[in-house]
Amino acid sequence: MKTLEEFNAFLDQQLGDEVESLEQQRITGRNWVRRMWVASLVPFAIFVFFMVRFSLQPASGNEGNRTFIIVALVVLVTLGGYVTRYFMMKRGGVNEATGYRPDFKNRIVKPLISFLHPDYHYQPLNHASYEEFTESGLFEKKAYQMTGNDQVYGKLGEMNFQFCDLTVTHMPVVTVRGQGPDTVFCGSYFIAQFPRYFSTPVYVLSRNNNAAGDGYIQTWHLGKKVLPADAAFNKLFMVYAPDDAAAQQLLTPALMERIVALHERTAAKLFISFYNNRVYVGIDHGTDYFETTLNKSLHNRQMLNNFYLDFMSMLQLAEDLKSNLPIWTSRSFSPS
Repeated sequence: MKTLEEFNAFLDQQLGDEVESLEQQRITGRNWVRRMWVASLVPFAIFVFFMVRFSLQPASGNEGNRTFIIVALVVLVTLGGYVTRYFMMKRGGVNEATGYRPDFKNRIVKPLISFLHPDYHYQPLNHASYEEFTESGLFEKKAYQMTGNDQVYGKLGEMNFQFCDLTVTHMPVVTVRGQGPDTVFCGSYFIAQFPRYFSTPVYVLSRNNNAAGDGYIQTWHLGKKVLPADAAFNKLFMVYAPDDAAAQQLLTPALMERIVALHERTAAKLFISFYNNRVYVGIDHGTDYFETTLNKSLHNRQMLNNFYLDFMSMLQLAEDLKSNLPIWTSRSFSPS
């Protein structure tokens, strides 16, 4: 696996010219958007100015002329707005503004994923499905709305994996006026699939998570509460499994240390399921990676570095399980 230093070196040495080119495109597009806003607001400001003036003038008794002037103002301001928009669209900057986000993904993100491994594939529009979210055995099956993007999938040894940005929402049956849908999950979602099966399902949840409190996770369906012999881990997480001994065997000190480190670095709630032949990991940090904006400089690499750290942390977590031979079996188990 590539290190963070190698990741940033590749960004500097191989993609440095692309970054600088895109940065100039970003600045051009941002300036065009700002000019567009100013040009759009000028006709509106003129209209408001004259309307205020008319409203402050005493009634003259000639309401017909007054109505005609107001209608004429509306027509002139509307035409002025269309003319302004037409000329702004002809000026340089519109293509830079509209093409910046897809260009960033094609010219920066796609090569970075290939650098991590030539066989990793990047799909900007794809994300985990409803089935891939609910088959973890963790979340109740409800009418969720699934949105997401920026899926990376590939193979590491015998392990197949996928990683994406995912947002899961659900509209409650009973709502108050103006209430929107509940956000069940929003962040990075990872699935690793192995050629063998876990001997028992094991679920790890951050304490005080909203999904359990709102009824999207019914913990009594998940098995008995398990208390691993790690006080620091138990302060942060709750563990459920039908088989206490098998869960203790799966949660080795090294694995618990890695989960705690992931929690501390991301400061996010975690949802982890070891179910059948898959590991499901959700980092509920509310961030949609690779969705850069015209107002954010590409010289700030925090977003790319955070993606790398999340991605590698989950690959390493899944890799740690392979050598723990007692947790594996050749047979699957029935849904809980």
